[in-house]
Parts: sequence; C-alpha cells; structure tokens
Amino acid sequence: MNKLMFCDGTNIYNEINKLYKTHKKGYVILGPPGIGKSTFINDQHDNNWIDMDYLLTNLGVDWKYNELNEYNIKINYLKVDYILEQSKLLGYRIVGSPFWNYKADAIVVIPLETHIKYTSKRTDLDINNIDNIRNIFIKHSEEYNIPLFNSINNAITYLESLD
Repeated sequence: MNKLMFCDGTNIYNEINKLYKTHKKGYVILGPPGIGKSTFINDQHDNNWIDMDYLLTNLGVDWKYNELNEYNIKINYLKVDYILEQSKLLGYRIVGSPFWNYKADAIVVIPLETHIKYTSKRTDLDINNIDNIRNIFIKHSEEYNIPLFNSINNAITYLESLD
C-alpha cells in the first residue's frame, strides 16, 4: 500500500490563481473522457473553469500512481475526491473525469454519436470501452441524484443560474 502524507498547498493554489478565477461558490462537473472537456477549457475566454487534470497534477495528485492493487487504486481516487472538495470550497469551478465516489454538482454525458466521433480522434482512449465508461457516469448520476446533462455548456448554464 502507498504511504502518503498531506502538505500545505497554499503556494501552488496561489500560482493557479494567477491563471484561473475563483468564485464565491465553486462547482464540480464530471464527465467521461472524450466529451470535449479540455477543448471547452482551452476555448473559454475568462478562465472561470479549470481542467481537473491540470489542477490535480499541479497539486501533486497522481490518480494512476502505483496501481498495484485495489487498495492503492482506491487511495489514489479518494485523494482526487478530497482535492475536488477542497478546491470547490476554495471557489474553483472544475471540469474533469477522475473520481472515486464524489458527489459532483453536475455530470455530462454527450450524445453517443458525438462521443464516438470525439473518442475516435484520441489515441489514448479505447472506443470499444465507451459504453462501459458512459454507464459509470450515468449510474453515478442516478445513485447520487446528480443532474445529468448532454453538454458541458448546458451543465454550466444550469450551475451558473444557481449563483
């Protein structure tokens, strides 16, 4: 099992704050890989939303670290959940995929045809596993009563209406 510790992330968050805005209320949107999250983040003008991969990487969370057994995998993804909640409380608005059991504010699963089209352009994703991954997010939405949307923009419009 991994032997981990926590440390002060103030300096790292201060650097992230130079690039991304924080808000009175943070949000987390989850969605499977290949739905356009990174494209959305890169195309935004005001940097209101941060890519979860960027946030986690900068905060030293490697959710694929030393995946030797189910315990290490669980610990890795529980760290993700912890950082998501902490960052949300700090006012970050986050879009990404990895989680263990996190109750996000919204989940996005785009139409299947579009998802296949996007996924087919990515060499790091297995198009044959797309249904399994989509179902993980849909079931998580149902189990935790998390609003489910068919686009990132629809999820953001809904969440920003709550401000």
